[in-house]
Amino acid sequence: MALPSSGQITLNQVNVELGLSGTAQIGMNDAAVRALFGVASGQITMANGYGKSSEYTLTNQGTINGQSNRKEITVSDYISAGGTIVVPSGFWVWSDNVATPAMIIDITCTIKNSGKIIGKGGGIKTYPSGGTEGAFAGGPAIKINSGVSSVTIINNSGAYIAGGGGSGYGFTTYFGGYGAGAGGGVGGGVGSSAAYGNGGGGVLNGSGVVGGMLSNGGSAGAGNSGGGGGAGGGGGAGYPGLAASGGGGGRILPGTGGAGGSVTGVGGTGGAAGNVGGNGTSNGAYAAGGGGGWGATGGNTSGNHPGASGGKAVDDSGVTYTLTQNGTVYGAT
Repeated sequence: MALPSSGQITLNQVNVELGLSGTAQIGMNDAAVRALFGVASGQITMANGYGKSSEYTLTNQGTINGQSNRKEITVSDYISAGGTIVVPSGFWVWSDNVATPAMIIDITCTIKNSGKIIGKGGGIKTYPSGGTEGAFAGGPAIKINSGVSSVTIINNSGAYIAGGGGSGYGFTTYFGGYGAGAGGGVGGGVGSSAAYGNGGGGVLNGSGVVGGMLSNGGSAGAGNSGGGGGAGGGGGAGYPGLAASGGGGGRILPGTGGAGGSVTGVGGTGGAAGNVGGNGTSNGAYAAGGGGGWGATGGNTSGNHPGASGGKAVDDSGVTYTLTQNGTVYGAT
């Protein structure tokens, strides 16, 4: 709620606009007051505060797949301490890096979310020579930095806060490739080059891509490849000479999981939103686990190697904060 646009403004009203108690001690030279009034130095009067608001509504950075969005934001770039950021309905705040949250909270503030705040899904990004095995954790949607106090997050009805899904366990030799986690993770490719066709991650509000395969020149999308998911991607299944990449993780909320590849073994099904990825099963072959749905763990291989963990909805760094939850949250808070 903005300050009055004319007439009298009281310090009580300024305190409330800054998210403080109406009776808190305050002075016109306080940094928070100057930031709110837009007067960095020199003379400052109450008239400078006409119509000013500590609440900032995110504006569109551009469109991806028709979706308005902002990528990997830090709160202090938009408001001063004590202010409020509003994520509008239908708006996406997203990450494309498991190591970078979609939103970093580095100051005291209030977040009013009516849109979608999502972390990045775990998935392999390269095609290493030789064999590589493992699983890749999903990233958080929101991170509150250590030492930051008095943070309030309001998740409104119809809104989402979702950590990225963890990838299923897999290999990049001539076996089943990883299933990728929800949040645009890339499904693991087989062999040592991109020609073997890993499943790409989905764009905003889009499904991941089905994995490719290698079988005497076989083409992408054959039966042992993992399916691309709206949430978690399916795991590939194969054996030497007949190998399949995992499906990519999607960025659809809530989203369903991609099918696992199936020839001799069966790759794990990708997890739907909030659900773990399916485990690969073997009948003389190698099968990767499916990617986890939003905020969920990826599936195990047919050899029972464990999938990776999903990202948190809110990584609080051990500090205390307030979450008002009327929407949907996937991942730990």
